[in-house]
Amino acid sequence: MVEKQQIEIDLLDIFVSLNKGLNLSDVMFQLNNLYAPRGEKVEQAVLIEVLNSLTEKDYLKNFQVGALDSWKITDEGEDYFYSL
Repeated sequence: MVEKQQIEIDLLDIFVSLNKGLNLSDVMFQLNNLYAPRGEKVEQAVLIEVLNSLTEKDYLKNFQVGALDSWKITDEGEDYFYSL
């Protein structure tokens, strides 16, 4: 199982690299593409927990696109990612 800290770092990397808002299914797809070659998978409940944690820290901004919750990286999130 992938650790939450690794998911957090990989999420920030995805958001910085793509530089656009992503909904939950897009994020799941991106993460599982990273982890599939190692035979690992991210559970949706864990992903939501990490997304909420990053949103509370103001590293991600949550917004609605139609009926879907989406997230986009903030300037603080980019600064944090580059400081890692």
